[in-house]
Amino acid sequence: MDGGQIPLSYIKVWVILLLLSATFPNSKLAAKNTAQDKKRKLAAENSGFISIDCGAEEDYLDRNTGITYKTDKDFISTGKNTVVAPAYYLTIPYFGNMVNSLRTFPEGKRNCYTLKPRQGKNQNYYVRAFFYYGNYDSKNQAQKFDLYIGVNYWETVDVRQQPYYSIIHYSVTDTIYVCLVNTGSGVPFINGLDLRFMNDSPYRSMNGSLLPRVHADLGGNPTQSSSTIRYTDDVYDRIWWLGNLNDAVSISTETNIDIQGSDNPCRLPVEVLRTAVQPRNGLNSLSFNHTLLHIENFTPEFLVYFHFAEIEQIAPGKLREFTITLNGLKYGPFTLKYLKPLTKGPYKLQVQEDQVGFSIDATLRSDLPPILNAFEIFELGPLPDSPTNQADGMFSISILLNAIGFGARML
Repeated sequence: MDGGQIPLSYIKVWVILLLLSATFPNSKLAAKNTAQDKKRKLAAENSGFISIDCGAEEDYLDRNTGITYKTDKDFISTGKNTVVAPAYYLTIPYFGNMVNSLRTFPEGKRNCYTLKPRQGKNQNYYVRAFFYYGNYDSKNQAQKFDLYIGVNYWETVDVRQQPYYSIIHYSVTDTIYVCLVNTGSGVPFINGLDLRFMNDSPYRSMNGSLLPRVHADLGGNPTQSSSTIRYTDDVYDRIWWLGNLNDAVSISTETNIDIQGSDNPCRLPVEVLRTAVQPRNGLNSLSFNHTLLHIENFTPEFLVYFHFAEIEQIAPGKLREFTITLNGLKYGPFTLKYLKPLTKGPYKLQVQEDQVGFSIDATLRSDLPPILNAFEIFELGPLPDSPTNQADGMFSISILLNAIGFGARML
């Protein structure tokens, strides 16, 4: 077992989340009354959501997130319920109380949750698992274990690195199994498990999975509002992190943006599109670089989406025009319409130089600098052992063992 203590960096991740979210305006919390709670509960129940608080003793509506959580008693029969140590208890509005309870699996190599979404097979689902150690066992130890979806490797969970792992999974069976596999580096555990029906979203990979690596909402200010945007603002319950780019300044609007039409295929929340970044004075380019961590001799592929909306009224005769350069490949030029969303992508990349990088550059004839409201990066994860029919949904041990060892990570 990896007996290393939980490093300060891991604690800082959660402390930063807590401090950023603590600025969530009290007025917004106070505005949630009983009628709104009932409306949210109905919306969650009718939207293809499965939300599990692993370790909770009873079902409940989380008033901060607007999500109705179920206990995990109907989804798994193994493991033990517990809670985080009192000193590690968190109150993060956009994660809710779910992170403070957990189910541990001290026995058995594999322990699996059984999910049966009512939309059934041949559908896309957004699945997300939360992991907050919270020193529940008073051992203050680092823990690592593997996460599988069906017969296929999903991620190696390292509790020191990140609070949740997500995957967009195309299910060919009516039942989806999410499994925690003990690899000898600590007792597996889980705090929460979400499944979201993706409906007719453009996030599709029929011969594999999509691993969300970045949902970036640019131009928001995490010191004046919550550090994230998710459900109920986002119909898919993506977790958008507010941020900025180097040498960029924020712009925003309170004006309504039409998000219902075909111009918004990814169904971005209006709150994401109402903010953007543009270069600082005198600059004509926005840039971003993401360094990858992946296994040796493995070249990952990525899909990148760029999301725009013109939120400034441009004077007559003026032009905002820009191009996108992604890992050396140039696209465009593009122009925007006032208060109309524009999504470009997905652009597919096979990355060999350990980086995903882009720049958005004003054209020579543009009067105004470029803007960017949001972007997303997904890693394509092949699923080598997908079941071929409904009877294969409950996998054999031999198939699962053959799948162990494949994987890629980008932090």
